[in-house]
Amino acid sequence: MGDNEKDVFEKDALLVDGIAKGDALAWEEFVRRYTGWVLYRSARWCEKHCPYKGSGRACGIKSVSMRMAEIEEPLKTRWSHSRAGECDEGMDTYIWILEQLEKRIMRYSGRNSSRLSTFVWAVLNSKEFYVDWLRWKYGRIF
Repeated sequence: MGDNEKDVFEKDALLVDGIAKGDALAWEEFVRRYTGWVLYRSARWCEKHCPYKGSGRACGIKSVSMRMAEIEEPLKTRWSHSRAGECDEGMDTYIWILEQLEKRIMRYSGRNSSRLSTFVWAVLNSKEFYVDWLRWKYGRIF
C-alpha cells in the first residue's frame, strides 16, 4: 500500500470518527462526498415505486439533481422549474438513505484495505438495504 492510499484510509477513518463524535463538519463532508450516489439511488428506487406516474407531478429528486448539476457547472446547465406540483417521495427517500448511512457508517473499519467509498457503495447497492427501504416505505409486509 502506497503513501497516497494510506492518506485516503486515514482521511476516511478521521471522517468516520468525526461522524461518530457528532461533528457537524464531518457529516457535511460525508454528505458532500456521497450525495450524488444517494440521489442516484433515491431516483432509481422511486422510479420503480412512484405513486404519481402519469399524474403530471414533477419528480422532486430529479429537480434536485438538476439543481446540483447547475451548482457544479453553472454555465453548462440552464433550466427553470417550479416546485408547484412536485413529488416529495424522492426527497423523503434521500433523507432516509442518509439517516441509514449515518447509522451504518460506524461499521466501517477499512478492513481488507477497503475505502469508505467502497463501503458506502456496497451498502447502497445491497439487497438488504433495498428491502429495509421497502419496509420503511410500505411497512413490514415486505
